[in-house]
Amino acid sequence: MKKRLKLLIIILLCLVAAGGGLYYYLLPETVQVVACEKGSVSPILSGTGKIEGDRKVTVYSDVAGVVDEKYVETGERVKAGDLMIGYAGELQQDNVDYAATDVKYSEKILAAASENRTKNQRKYNEASKQIENCKSVYALLEINIMALETNDQAKGYWLREQQKQYQNDIIKMQEEISEKQTDLAKIEADLKAIELKEENATDAEKNRIQELADKSKRRQDDIKELNDDISDAQRASLCLPQEGMDPETYKKYVAYQNDLETVTRLWSEARTDRDTAQSMLTAYSEIFANEQQVEHDKLTLSKAEKELAKAKGGTVAPADGIITDCLVDIGAYVEKGVPIFEMQSDQSYKVKMMVSKYDIASVLEGQEAVIKIGNLQYDGKVSKINQSAENDASGKAKASIEIEVETDEELIVGLDADVKLELATAEGVLRVPTECMYTDDEGAYVYVTTDGTVAKKYVTVGLRDNEYTQVEGLEEGTHVVIDPAAEAYIGEDVKEELISPLT
Repeated sequence: MKKRLKLLIIILLCLVAAGGGLYYYLLPETVQVVACEKGSVSPILSGTGKIEGDRKVTVYSDVAGVVDEKYVETGERVKAGDLMIGYAGELQQDNVDYAATDVKYSEKILAAASENRTKNQRKYNEASKQIENCKSVYALLEINIMALETNDQAKGYWLREQQKQYQNDIIKMQEEISEKQTDLAKIEADLKAIELKEENATDAEKNRIQELADKSKRRQDDIKELNDDISDAQRASLCLPQEGMDPETYKKYVAYQNDLETVTRLWSEARTDRDTAQSMLTAYSEIFANEQQVEHDKLTLSKAEKELAKAKGGTVAPADGIITDCLVDIGAYVEKGVPIFEMQSDQSYKVKMMVSKYDIASVLEGQEAVIKIGNLQYDGKVSKINQSAENDASGKAKASIEIEVETDEELIVGLDADVKLELATAEGVLRVPTECMYTDDEGAYVYVTTDGTVAKKYVTVGLRDNEYTQVEGLEEGTHVVIDPAAEAYIGEDVKEELISPLT
């Protein structure tokens, strides 16, 4: 009986132990939660950037040429006006010499054209005056001759017709002489133009000189032959019979005829001279073009001389600053206007810092900052918020801001600087402890409990500081899981342990 009772007690105790273990196993896990509440958020944004000058400056080559001196190197500090690059200058000197030669040549052409116009204008005026004189004298001689002619009308008519025929022949030959004189003048002008060029004449032009000279000789022979024919016609005209005149009258008649021949010859020569001078006259438009060429060549020379002066003077620093990159070496040829140095102006300094998309909304221009470079600390303020994102070292797009450093000291550009920005405080906003916040590709989220079950909840974040983050999308009093292992409890029933976020 006693043995049976003892066995019964042992079985009962085992059943009680098993039931207690099962109850303990089925009890929910305890997680710590905090209540979402209203309060203030006083964010401080910390980050790292690099010291830069207040602006980047690109230095360009003043001239085209070969670099023969380099006076500064990367990392050196320069003052505005300091010599940076020296040039050989041979190219600029050659350009000056070429331009000076062009000026001399164009001045020579202009002088020759002006002299030609003056000389031929004088010849034209003199020949025109001679023609007018010959016209008057010729008319007077014709009157005198006609007064001495016989009263035999028929014979007189015949003689006058013969005289007219000879005169018409003479006029035709004079016109032919005029045409050949004009052609001769053009040939002489072409020869003169080639001769003016001297060593600048092309081989084809030099070969043409003999051809033009031969052509000129033929025209001169033609003119001489025509003048001889005119003289023969004039003599034939004088030999016409003059019956009915007494010896004294005939003597006067012959004298008038001789004078008429002389006047006719002088008239013909004057017409030839006038036509030749007119064809040789240089047009005012040509002289003006020569004057313009002289001015153009002088301007080219002036520019070449300025370029030579620039080459001798070298390229100087346009501002105070620090050389960050040298783009040329001694012996290199550079074109005018190509970059040769990169530098940063050191009139003031700034720190460029990358800011995440969650923090950039809290940054405003003019916000004060504390900047630490090693053991040195400086005040600063946000001077610029760039409106285009940049990729950081990990390839993630971030906004960039610039913080002006308030100092008169000379800083070394390129050094890292630690920055702290005191952002505006938000009062009476819904907040949760920052340690409760998580992010993934879809955004920021927290873990909350609803009826004792853990769930993932996406929220919109605002300002944040070291303790709290401003959120939207939660109700005041919502329990937020503060346990780092909260993800493991999603969908599970848990026992909440409400704590103060400050504990």
